[in-house]
Amino acid sequence: MDDEQDIISAWIATEIIPHESAVHGWLSRRWSHVVDVEDVIQDAYCRIANLACVDHIDNPKAYFFRTAHAVLTDMMRRAGIINFTSATQIDLSNVMDIEPLVDRRLEAVQELDRVNKLLSRLSDTHRQAIELRRIEGLSRKETAERLGLSADALKKQIERSIHQVMKAMVEQDAQITDAERKQAKG
Repeated sequence: MDDEQDIISAWIATEIIPHESAVHGWLSRRWSHVVDVEDVIQDAYCRIANLACVDHIDNPKAYFFRTAHAVLTDMMRRAGIINFTSATQIDLSNVMDIEPLVDRRLEAVQELDRVNKLLSRLSDTHRQAIELRRIEGLSRKETAERLGLSADALKKQIERSIHQVMKAMVEQDAQITDAERKQAKG
């Protein structure tokens, strides 16, 4: 089994499975008369397990609910259930909005911009290695082949690159903290 698949399996065990009863309850209350809830949950697990990576998922519980809803939607479309759109809109109007607040989104955009600037300081090969593995979700083997490296060399490159980026972030944070202290004493 590929390293990334091992990571995804472990992530599912810790971040998704604990929410199964909540998803099951939600589906049962609203849709058990239309679909087999166990089938929906099983298909949701399959979709999540087939992801290339899970780094982009900030809220696993919400992701599990959305995935289950997508499976439900597909099943109902295949079954030809009439007026599905209005039923879905009514059902979704009862779901609490779990989207991040505007200030959290702004912070995330700023942090992403910061990381992108730090990545741009890396050599092309190091940056490409991180982009292919962490952003595009390629396996270590696929990434190594594209870059003409051995898997071990790739692993070391990624570790060094991430270390460089993390070190730069720590240094930037220290500079900000020092500046804030000086301003407070001011």
